[in-house]
Amino acid sequence: MTQQGFDPQRCGERLLALVRDAEALTVVAPFITVSGIGPLLSALPGESTLEVITRWRPDEVAAGVSDPRVFDLVSQRGGTVALHPVVHAKTYISGTRALVGSANVTANGLGWNRPGAVEILVEVAAEDPALVSLMAALRGTSATAMEADRDAILAAAAMLPPVPLRASAEAADRIDWLPTYRPPEVLWKVYSGKREESVVELVRPELAALGVPAGLTTEEAFDKYIGAILRQGFAGRIARECSNLTTMKAIQRLIELCDEMGHTIDDPADSWETIAAWIAYFLPRYRSVSGGSRLIG
Repeated sequence: MTQQGFDPQRCGERLLALVRDAEALTVVAPFITVSGIGPLLSALPGESTLEVITRWRPDEVAAGVSDPRVFDLVSQRGGTVALHPVVHAKTYISGTRALVGSANVTANGLGWNRPGAVEILVEVAAEDPALVSLMAALRGTSATAMEADRDAILAAAAMLPPVPLRASAEAADRIDWLPTYRPPEVLWKVYSGKREESVVELVRPELAALGVPAGLTTEEAFDKYIGAILRQGFAGRIARECSNLTTMKAIQRLIELCDEMGHTIDDPADSWETIAAWIAYFLPRYRSVSGGSRLIG
């Protein structure tokens, strides 16, 4: 028996009650699908502002649990989508109220049309310190999505083999991860077993931080997967905010962004050259000039 008004297989009903009166709505969930977010957008008042923070990992997109096409629905409402490749929180914020819990923005997670997964959403104050800390971390290390990101991630998902991929055994241990190994073209050689163990030990932490699954069979698919992840999170934010700047200004902006997150870098110039090399290699929209230390895109 369930408590009246709190059906754990229909968490969407409680979420709709929050959304209907929202002047501003923030949605945070790793998995968001068109069928999941549609009822929320229909209930949201037309003048409301909308912020969505999610992740678009190509293997999850290929599996159908995440869908970059939600970008179109959110954009049509004048909202924004930001991406972080390791976000796992599920929270929905409107004014001084928030719901936090386990439910993703999918038809199954919210129980649209039929009883869905057994989930929970609990109301907390939007100014709860833990929630404030979460949102500061996500907003500081997420990258704003654009049409090019939607298309690139859909393309990366289409390149994946038809058999299920085995997830990486390790996960990123920093929300503000940035690449540290150069040159980036070595990553595929390590992944495909074509480099000696001494190099493998240096590159393995990068592959683990990116969450690259086992089973990618071509270098093209591998590069598209890496590029899809780099478009998200802190690296994606840096790519957008530091490109088209002079080298010195890019380094200064990198320092500022890292300082905001308490991320210490010992050699900012070297770090920027590494990041720029990765971005230019894995994200075709960018190209490097001035000896590789400046990005245009």
